[in-house]
Amino acid sequence: MPGKSSIQSAEISTIAHATEDPVKVESALRRLLQGLNQQFTRNYLEGHHGNQIIKFNTRLTQSNAVEFASRFIKQLSKNERNLILQNLTLHCDDDGNLYVRINKQKSFRGEVQLGDDDPIRIKIKFNRLIGDLQETITRFLELE
Repeated sequence: MPGKSSIQSAEISTIAHATEDPVKVESALRRLLQGLNQQFTRNYLEGHHGNQIIKFNTRLTQSNAVEFASRFIKQLSKNERNLILQNLTLHCDDDGNLYVRINKQKSFRGEVQLGDDDPIRIKIKFNRLIGDLQETITRFLELE
């Protein structure tokens, strides 16, 4: 498991369209947290055609972020973690953030799978002061 000094925070966000049940969306987000007691903020927005959109967001810090990140990455299949590794420059930035998008529809069924269409967005922030970020993130993704 990554040390407390390697992961600083994690953010989880998604949107609920007017055609989606916000309770089900929040339930899918809570499943990802696997028992971590965390509140989601709701921002009520208006879509291009006047439809209501709700943006859910939460930020985990310190040990909660480490625990969430470790559990989350283990839920991805080895092939999906390898896919992220092969495209690491698309999933990371110079500030030490790892960006992963998972399929929101599959998450309603309790599955965790990469997906870009209408995703749940996950951002894991690594400490830039601990050394080579690419190496740290690679070791994190290779956890079994």
